[in-house]
Amino acid sequence: MASLRTIMSGLGVAALVVAVGLVPAMAEQDSLLTKIKEKGVLRVCSAAYTPWNVKNPINNEWEGIVPDIVKEVADALKVKVEWVDAGFSTIIPSVQNDKCDMIGAAVWTAPQRAEVVSFTRPIGGDGMTIFVPANSTAKSLADVDVKGKVIGVSAGSADERVAKSLFKNAEVKSIVSDKPSPAVTELAAGRVDAASAASAGTAQFIKSNPNMKVKSIEGLVYNFTPFAFAVPAKEYFFRDYLNVVIGNLDASGKLGEIRDKWTKISN
Repeated sequence: MASLRTIMSGLGVAALVVAVGLVPAMAEQDSLLTKIKEKGVLRVCSAAYTPWNVKNPINNEWEGIVPDIVKEVADALKVKVEWVDAGFSTIIPSVQNDKCDMIGAAVWTAPQRAEVVSFTRPIGGDGMTIFVPANSTAKSLADVDVKGKVIGVSAGSADERVAKSLFKNAEVKSIVSDKPSPAVTELAAGRVDAASAASAGTAQFIKSNPNMKVKSIEGLVYNFTPFAFAVPAKEYFFRDYLNVVIGNLDASGKLGEIRDKWTKISN
């Protein structure tokens, strides 16, 4: 019969083998920060939402609150930024499928999303509201949640998930588009009766497009949720690095200055 010392020795070797086997796998799934620095490029998925991510029509470059924050991240990393265009319906799968290293957009945090990506600390937030034609007399959710009416929402967005749980009578129509505020654009074109969308940013988008004869239901704002950046699941080092940069920007007041700058431009 094997001695106790022999058995314990064997168990120790087995444990060491298992531990050594786990190290490469663990390192591989949390190595994104190192890879970005080695490549010298940070790939960022973006989706349009005023004033967070706005495509400049003259030079076709992304600008706004998020690009300014991303620039601070890239400067800290000493790398270049490569923007990857996406819509809100594809932005989560894009970072999951290695089309980009991080999501840099006004993405609402949600438990369902946190199961598949890793969120940073918040960079801002917004609530939701209902937009209707400018001549509408609707004053509440109940006024638009009527059988026969169609409510437009941006496909893949948090608006879509909330609207489908909120509206019990009206039909919810998901709009697939990488253009800014697609549900409100659909409303302005007369193809839906109302639109569920983020409140403040969509209101700014409407102000910059005065020919859109739509308005929000006055005083109606619900489901305020933070925005955050996101990285692939289990890339904790890179997420924590982003948190340090965002935290330092917040503590210095620069994060607020960036938000204020673009909010004033949009107004």
